[in-house]
Amino acid sequence: MKESQIERAACLYAKSLGMTAYKFTSPGRAGVPDRLFLTPAGGVFFVEFKQPNGKLSKLQENEHRIIRKHGHDVYVAWDLIQAKHIIDEQV
Repeated sequence: MKESQIERAACLYAKSLGMTAYKFTSPGRAGVPDRLFLTPAGGVFFVEFKQPNGKLSKLQENEHRIIRKHGHDVYVAWDLIQAKHIIDEQV
């Protein structure tokens, strides 16, 4: 599956569980995760989607460190099965 297909399917899955998924962009700041998820219970987490043969950039790795330093969860989903597992853990 392409990265965009994994992302789209994961967002639909999250929606079916009552979550909201925002496409996360930050003008002037490269490397932010692809999506910001809000759970029905008030949780917030970020997900970067990659194809199985993809690679995180140094900018992405740095942004993930910053987000985690501030106490938030950031995940990398390499396929749809892993994306669903990440989402299921947050419900």
